[in-house]
Amino acid sequence: MILIVGGTGRLGRELVEQLARAGEAVRTLSRGASQPIPETHDGVERLRGDLASRADCDRAVKGADQMVFAASGFGLPKGGDPRSVDRDGAVRIVQAVAESGVRHVIMMSMVGAAPDAPIEFLRMKFEAEEAVKSSGMEWTVIRLGSSLEQQLVVLGDPLAAKGTVPLFGSGAAPVTFTSTADAAAIVRRALTDPALRNRTIEWGSETHTSGELAAMLIEHAGKGRVQRIPTAVLKAMSVVARPFSPFMARMAGAGLWMDSGGAAFDVRPARAEFPDIPVRGMREAVASLNQPHG
Repeated sequence: MILIVGGTGRLGRELVEQLARAGEAVRTLSRGASQPIPETHDGVERLRGDLASRADCDRAVKGADQMVFAASGFGLPKGGDPRSVDRDGAVRIVQAVAESGVRHVIMMSMVGAAPDAPIEFLRMKFEAEEAVKSSGMEWTVIRLGSSLEQQLVVLGDPLAAKGTVPLFGSGAAPVTFTSTADAAAIVRRALTDPALRNRTIEWGSETHTSGELAAMLIEHAGKGRVQRIPTAVLKAMSVVARPFSPFMARMAGAGLWMDSGGAAFDVRPARAEFPDIPVRGMREAVASLNQPHG
């Protein structure tokens, strides 16, 4: 049994679909009030529960052999944040799996995670990494680049609604993006490949500037213009918004970090180790926008 924590998120949904299709026994834990396991047509056990509840964590891990922690509070406008989800929730369920007999945990993290990182999200991810490394279980930490699909939403939704693409800061800093397909591929490899046990891997798809991504979106849409949000505005928002909208403050802080160049890294060492995993990069992701799925 493989437990996917954060099974309704972008990566979680992709993993659940692929693993279920491959015949794996899968259980998910997603945010919500505690409820019994419902029957599903695809054989996936879907739980709702709270990472703040040790009872919910114990229920989720019972009978699992491996766990993938793919939950995050970073993008939640309400009901969670990096401190309560990415650190405290991760630590709580890691403790539960360590006591339940789970043999391997995959902790999804982000490149830049460090105790002195400039944004809280990365500091909380680092603490979650440390918790799983000291748990006594086999572990894999996968540090991803910025989510390519999430960035397409952040830039593409305003383009569709208003005809403008927001560009945070200069838009000229390099950012290494990771597509959901690439993230799912390395997780599936980590579930089966002993070479990925007890190590940290940095995994990305391609490096581009936000300006390049904005230009490609406009080209794909055949219309639109860039709306620049100056660095000074981001700095002010990251401070002023904290009391009434921590979410907006987090987004502004992340924009500043990305515009500093801190979100770029070299994808070649990991890619050379797993050359059979194809890269799904910016052009393919943009080309797939507005295409029917099924």
